[in-house]
Amino acid sequence: MPQATVAVTFDVTEPHLQNCLDSLARQRGGGRDGARAPGSAAPVEVVLVPVLGAAGRAEEGGQEEGDQGDEAVESAREDARAVAAAFAESPPPGLTVTLLAGGPAPDRPAARARATAATSGTHLLFLEGSDALTSYSLDYLLHSAADTHSDLVAGNVYKFDELGASPSKAHRKYCNKHRVAEDPRDLPALVADGTLGNKLWRRGFWESLADHSLDPEDADLGLRRALLSARTADVLPAPVLLRRKREDASVPLDKAVLTRRITAMGELAAGLPGADRDLWDRLLLRGELHQILLRLDEADEEARAVAVDLLNGYLDHVPARLLHGLNVLDRLLYHLVRKRRVSDVLEVAVFAKSVEIKKAPVVRRGLGYYVRYPFFESEDPARAVPREVYRLNEEIRVRQKTEEIHWSRGRLHVSGRIGIRHLRARRRWQQHVVAFAVNTATHRRVRVPVRVRLAAEYRLPDVADAARHDYGGFTAVLDPNRLRTSGSWEPGDWKLELVVLNRGITRRRFVSGPVPGPPERPGYHQVAEDVWVRPHWNRDRQLVVSVEPTRVRVTGHRFDTRTRELELEGELVSAPAARDAELRLTRRPGTAELTYPVFVHDGRFIVRMHAEELLARSVTECGGVIRQEEWDVHLATPRERGVPLVLPDEVATAAYADEGIRRELAVQRTATGHLKLRAGHARPTVDRARWQGRDLVLEGEFLDRAELRLVARARGRDEEHSLAVERSGHRFTARFSPADVATLSGTLSLPAGTYQLWGRVSDPAAESGSTDVGVEFSDALIPDLPLETRTRERAYVLSYQGSGIPVLQVGSDLRPSERGAFAQRALREHHYPAQRREPVTEGILFDTYTGRQYSDSPQSVYAELRGRERWADYPMSWLVADGQVRLPDDLVPVRHRGREYYEALARSRYLVTNSRQPAWFHRRPDQVVVQTWHGSMLKRIGFDVENIRGKSRDYFDKLAWETAQWDYLVSPSPWATPILRRAFRFEGEILETGYPRNDVFFSPDRDAIAERTRRRLGLPEGKKVVLYAPTWRDDKYYTRGKHKLDLHLDLRRMHDKLGEDHVLLVRRHPRVVDSVPIVGEGFVHDVSLYPEIMELFLITDVLVTDYSSMMFDFANTGRPMLFFTYDLESYRDNLRGFYFDFEETAPGPLLTESDEVVDALLNIDEVAARSEASYRAFVEQFCPLDDGHAAARVVDRVFGRD
Repeated sequence: MPQATVAVTFDVTEPHLQNCLDSLARQRGGGRDGARAPGSAAPVEVVLVPVLGAAGRAEEGGQEEGDQGDEAVESAREDARAVAAAFAESPPPGLTVTLLAGGPAPDRPAARARATAATSGTHLLFLEGSDALTSYSLDYLLHSAADTHSDLVAGNVYKFDELGASPSKAHRKYCNKHRVAEDPRDLPALVADGTLGNKLWRRGFWESLADHSLDPEDADLGLRRALLSARTADVLPAPVLLRRKREDASVPLDKAVLTRRITAMGELAAGLPGADRDLWDRLLLRGELHQILLRLDEADEEARAVAVDLLNGYLDHVPARLLHGLNVLDRLLYHLVRKRRVSDVLEVAVFAKSVEIKKAPVVRRGLGYYVRYPFFESEDPARAVPREVYRLNEEIRVRQKTEEIHWSRGRLHVSGRIGIRHLRARRRWQQHVVAFAVNTATHRRVRVPVRVRLAAEYRLPDVADAARHDYGGFTAVLDPNRLRTSGSWEPGDWKLELVVLNRGITRRRFVSGPVPGPPERPGYHQVAEDVWVRPHWNRDRQLVVSVEPTRVRVTGHRFDTRTRELELEGELVSAPAARDAELRLTRRPGTAELTYPVFVHDGRFIVRMHAEELLARSVTECGGVIRQEEWDVHLATPRERGVPLVLPDEVATAAYADEGIRRELAVQRTATGHLKLRAGHARPTVDRARWQGRDLVLEGEFLDRAELRLVARARGRDEEHSLAVERSGHRFTARFSPADVATLSGTLSLPAGTYQLWGRVSDPAAESGSTDVGVEFSDALIPDLPLETRTRERAYVLSYQGSGIPVLQVGSDLRPSERGAFAQRALREHHYPAQRREPVTEGILFDTYTGRQYSDSPQSVYAELRGRERWADYPMSWLVADGQVRLPDDLVPVRHRGREYYEALARSRYLVTNSRQPAWFHRRPDQVVVQTWHGSMLKRIGFDVENIRGKSRDYFDKLAWETAQWDYLVSPSPWATPILRRAFRFEGEILETGYPRNDVFFSPDRDAIAERTRRRLGLPEGKKVVLYAPTWRDDKYYTRGKHKLDLHLDLRRMHDKLGEDHVLLVRRHPRVVDSVPIVGEGFVHDVSLYPEIMELFLITDVLVTDYSSMMFDFANTGRPMLFFTYDLESYRDNLRGFYFDFEETAPGPLLTESDEVVDALLNIDEVAARSEASYRAFVEQFCPLDDGHAAARVVDRVFGRD
């Protein structure tokens, strides 16, 4: 058995070292030989090596430490070393720990060299002190190394921080399945991976690697080069490394850095043989060099020129055939680099990061297809690019999804959509499909009948009333009898291949991509006595049809509560070498193994396993994000590693648990009809479900007597909703109306999306007081799903995904004929112009944040109008996105992007909005548009923003068109008026009235509003209210318009220090889609959905914000403000920029650490007193018009006096 050496290199100021070392202490066995008993395996060798951090290197070089001071740096060093010394002095069982003597290493490569020289383990793992290992990592990696003797073993990676963990997208590509002794050159994503902590290296191989004398900052390049020297590598799918999220690790666009790094790339490439050199070049050209070019618009002119010169030098050694094999965007970029057209490279970089690139049309020229990227067929000779640069080759890919798969009359019917990108089959003759069943071992091919059919637009559900259809649908029918060999059934796996012919282009694709839900569980079918056909989806999501004779069958199971043993009974249908058989259990996805003897007599067998051995090996880490409780079960013999056990449908599944124990051992059936076991937390099992009116009613069983709640948690964003649960013994009933959810904005439908059901179980041992466990559907219920109900607005569907994960799917409030790009284009280009030709109708359309709220200045204008007799009964409507806004009865909701949305913009007499309008909106002469805007001028806006991220090249042209549609623009102050005029290049009338939204601060009803707001939020009396309301970050997002909650406050520490006499309200910016982590009972309140922030200001004692314009509003309260500006330099200099010196003008202190915020809140009176003069000056400069009458002034000017 190999022995592992773990080298932990830690920055001397590393604050998270203890977490890293704790993960080493948690390392446990559970592999082939079970748990690691004392003396049963060689101890793991751990060596700790301190590294001089950046601050320390600056000090060594004679540079100043800055404001932090020498004492703070020295204290941080002592803390990290003290943690390491304590761990080395008292090592956990199974570890030998050494803290290397001497001073810190100058850098991490030097630290790794010292660690290697000082240790003797057969295998090396290098871990950074900020990261951590999963509890099974070392056993998992070592067992693979022992089996294959590969030069390295790589495992999957999860990223984590204080808010949670998530899979690393960069590692998902090559860690998607178990790979054994593969050539790294066949795994380009592995070679491109510069992560070190997820890899276990064979010492002999590591020590044989050449020293390329790289700068320490370029060590990742050396690592990638090392991977090309490896003979074989193993890849494991389960996460082994928990990598702490770092700040942006992009290469600085600095002349010296670019020179050093690109030169190193070339030098490393020079010594590679032909195929390896091609792979090296291809990965860099598609990866880091590509990224440098896309960021050149952020660099200064000198760095741009240097980058282009260096890239040209690199490209001198890249063959033309390799460049030709790149995609169109890369070919275009490198063509421009070769021509030294720097300004054109910048234009393409902006284009590539904008929405434009997704809309670029494809055209046909002769027999080829080309994409219209910048300079395509340019008439300017100086900007011309050869047409062949734009030719689509591999980009013309086939895309396919499977929407239905079922058995009928003994045949397997597979239906879905297939087509070649950019080549829609508008007519029947344009696309033909041929299908084959292909044996994966013998490659025998069997023709399968397939029918091409009319289907809805590819990205949408296939419904009859969709806006557009084409001949991209298919249905293939597989007769299993065709898979026999010479009339007999032979075990084997088959894939279904589709061959698509479309206008002279042929593409092949194995059937894959099941849509979530029933297609993921195809079901199985008996074709002869003890012969079954079992379709399933492999790790690549491809359909595999397995012909499988039954060899081992389970006939029963029982649990002995006295011995706590699970007993399985069964029969050997076609017996393996029974006398030497053993039962092998493998914890998914292969991270542990257990074996048990099998007792055989007369073709029948019995096997017993102790529940505690399985339960002790359940894995729950990162708050349940990593959870391993399921075990595959096989019968193993000396000749065969694994024969699966069939669990017939007539044998019931069951969960076994002792009274008072929160865990259970469950006997379950896979989607292919095989036995699996689950050992871990007790889980709620739903066995009955129905819609009762608008209510979803779920009934089921839960063996744990702990308090249970069911939770519907949104996929793709941080949002959850609780279901009411009633208990009666082990039975439970949950009731939930997804169309009527109580929110701070009133009763609303759940937003569109998919919600997974979880059980939240009280758990005193958990930090949060509860543990979330997955909810399961019983086998008897799954055939009855999906269950659907509809309201007037949308559909709600109870279904399942994957192997049977319960989900609630909430549909859009758009009708099928309004969904999708084609439908929206038709409404935009046909319906809207037609409506503009109709007469204008009397009415006002209000809009706040593109339909996301009922609030802000438009709401104040609406209220002012309704209070005037002339406008009391005037028709008014409000834009609503996805039904997520609660409106007064006298306002008509207008669905955003619905048919009436286009009608309202085309025909409403008035439009009052605080947000941007679509580029296609064209104000009519008899329409009036009032832009109230929504921010005050700290951050640069409009034409004043130099670096517009993610926008199209014609962004400013569109902005100029949009502002030309405004009749009036509201200004909050005389100081803001010239900025608004310049930033929007607005030539119309600016209403210098103050913002109407601030009238509430001067309302005679403000105390009553405040009291109502406190009651509505359920805030306790006598506690100070702190409101944290940060703005959004342009560079932190999921998709366009959906930004992440970049929360840097330590909520746990705030609760510990402030929880006794404070409550913390947290409000997300409307662009942010994540919800707020709740810490401490009654301390943190997510008030993001509260409809009007001004009402929150009325109850707020202290505002904590950053660069949000709400500081200008809150200043009217005179109450203290704190500014948590942890990224001030980056935000000011790289993202948006400011209109004034924020550090000098801010009406409160600028704080950069979470602890500083806590300390300021604890001493808020002193802090506020120090800012009194700046606060007063701030109000005088920015708030002179706020007097409670701004809405009246706007109404008087736009709508006239009564």
